[in-house]
Amino acid sequence: MVALEGANNCRDIGGYPAGGGRHVRMGALFRSDRLSALSLDDLEELGSRGIRTVVDFRAGPEIERDRSRLWPGVTSHISLPVGDTVDGDISMVDQIFEGRLRSVSEDDMAGLYLQMIGSYGERFAQLVAIAADVDHLPMLFHCTAGKDRSGIASALLLEALGVARETVLDDYCLTNELRSHQRMAELAPEFAKINIDIDDVRAILSAPRGVMSAVLAEIDDRFGRLSNGSAAAGVEGYLLAHGLNPASLEMLRANLLI
Repeated sequence: MVALEGANNCRDIGGYPAGGGRHVRMGALFRSDRLSALSLDDLEELGSRGIRTVVDFRAGPEIERDRSRLWPGVTSHISLPVGDTVDGDISMVDQIFEGRLRSVSEDDMAGLYLQMIGSYGERFAQLVAIAADVDHLPMLFHCTAGKDRSGIASALLLEALGVARETVLDDYCLTNELRSHQRMAELAPEFAKINIDIDDVRAILSAPRGVMSAVLAEIDDRFGRLSNGSAAAGVEGYLLAHGLNPASLEMLRANLLI
């Protein structure tokens, strides 16, 4: 965890075992929630880690609402917008407040993730290509909550690096400890005013293990065999099918596994 005043879900995703006695390199890949509320101390902390590339998954309206604060060491600020809504630019949380959604299940969230994976595969492949380029490291990628789009991106990167599935799911679920419990405590009274039980919408506010597990299993089913007929890890097949150069996959592992 990177302790910040203005972001709750920022962390280094290095250090995980990746098979063959190797580990994901520390200090190279970071994931986070929004960067708009960073304090001066936060900017100094992130700058001290040498992070020079920031990848933003948010779309236009989100960026307009929350302009990122960046530190002087950032040399590349890359936009890879991935929509996370089911109705244009209106988030699911906003739809709850507007009375258009009264419950969100884990199946709903898995469906939303699969929609993102299906619609934005090229952008997730671009992220992996950026991470494979040593000139872009250290790199931080983020969305608004650091949970859904960043959670998918982290899972794809860790699986591509050979991290075990259960460890990938553990990383996804860390959001519950760092952000979700606090967020639900904040929103529960507001939802109560409109007769929404927080448990009925818990899936949108948290990181349920079953959601990411189902999504990765679906990727395995769809992409676990390459076009030449050879078997492959599902995520590897997914990334290659969406434009990732095999050489970039090799470079990702060469640069990020120690």
